[in-house]
Amino acid sequence: MSESALQKLVSVFKTPQHDIIVSTELFGQFDSNKVAKELKLEKIGAEKGEKNQPSASSQISDEIEVQIQERIESAKSHANELAENQIQTYVERISNLDFEGHFSELRQAGPMAISDIQSQVHLGLNDMNTRRRKLKDIENEYSHFRNKNGLQNRTAKITTPIGSFLKILLILILIIFETYVNGTYLAKGSTQGLLGGVVEAFSFAILNIGFSIILTHFLVKQIVRPQFFWKLIGLIGVCAWLAVVIGINLGLAHYREIAATIMDGAGALVLESIINDPLALKDLESWILFSIGSLFATITLVDILTFSDVFPGYTKLQLKWDDHQEEYKEEFEHSMSDLEEIKENYYETLRKIGDDLSVRQRELDKILAGRNKLSSLYASHHEQLQRSASALFSIYYEANKASRTEPVPERFNKGYLVSKMTLSSQGTYEPREAQNIKKRIKDAKDFLDQQMEKVHEEVSNGIEKYNNLDKLELDQVNGEKQASETQ
Repeated sequence: MSESALQKLVSVFKTPQHDIIVSTELFGQFDSNKVAKELKLEKIGAEKGEKNQPSASSQISDEIEVQIQERIESAKSHANELAENQIQTYVERISNLDFEGHFSELRQAGPMAISDIQSQVHLGLNDMNTRRRKLKDIENEYSHFRNKNGLQNRTAKITTPIGSFLKILLILILIIFETYVNGTYLAKGSTQGLLGGVVEAFSFAILNIGFSIILTHFLVKQIVRPQFFWKLIGLIGVCAWLAVVIGINLGLAHYREIAATIMDGAGALVLESIINDPLALKDLESWILFSIGSLFATITLVDILTFSDVFPGYTKLQLKWDDHQEEYKEEFEHSMSDLEEIKENYYETLRKIGDDLSVRQRELDKILAGRNKLSSLYASHHEQLQRSASALFSIYYEANKASRTEPVPERFNKGYLVSKMTLSSQGTYEPREAQNIKKRIKDAKDFLDQQMEKVHEEVSNGIEKYNNLDKLELDQVNGEKQASETQ
């Protein structure tokens, strides 16, 4: 992703300009005791001394001396690397105090910042126009649907998520309860009792509730449409619902009576009984079973009719319209929020840059003082390394001497000298540059003030365009109406 103008504007003054608290912690304290324990200088020195090693004529350091030297040299190199890095940082900060280059970059980034705002406004208007066009299409569809079906005086019924959940839950409860009731009554004709009638009871419950749902949703609700064809479809749906509900529940009641006396072939006899004499139910419990099934089917019918608006498709279209209105509102608020965020970000950034410009005038003296202190600390650290090296070699040599029977090598009586690594050039700074700093700061602050004014102006223009979007479109519609009336 390409770097934004805001990021470029920030990067102009990205190099931190703050006091460096330099202490001996920068290099760390060389722990000679820890090294002595790790290398086991006393123990190994004594063991080698008992063997009179190294020999008195030895001119080359043994492995223990080499290890001590490596530890010292490693610490010295690490300190030198840290110091060089710090010096390089000082050099970079001194270089950053050259406002000429930074101010040139700031002048290039300023117009890009304004361009970013203009681009954001353009993108926001495009997105809002796209959403607005879609919303207008839905509004036209919504208005046409209401006018066509005589629904101008009311909005669609919208069921809340909780309401939808409860209505679905009611259907499930009806299925479970009807299964239980059917199973209880069918147990009379099942050789396995209540458990044997569960499958049959569940089948009848699904058919009873399922057909009620399908017929009500797809056929019965069509009766509210104003067109004759749809009213005819709805009437057919009502008749079909009555036929299916009565047929299923009568079949269940006949099945209960016949299955109670005949184990095989009950299904064929049920069909024959329904066709020849559908009301020939002799048992009161069979009529109760028929009534309960019809009641459950009626409750299902009412539940489906009230699940959404009774007019088919009205709730779906209402939700579609509401969703597009909400999307347009969110797009408008999002575009406004983006502009406000850009403005606040630029204001905050420009304010910080202005504060930073004031601070830079004092930075040079602090950097020079810190750089000089670094040199002193580096020298002190080298002295500490020299003392640590002398201590480590002394521990090893003295332990070796104490257990020897022969003379020690001549180098044991000499001190180990840690060579000093000279730091590189710390850069130069001409005092005359300080004379130009105030002028550069003034020029930069003037430019930043101009940018803040331009940012405010561009953001205000963008917000005005967003607010006028609906007004402009409304004016255009009114103009078209007036033109058509004139013609």
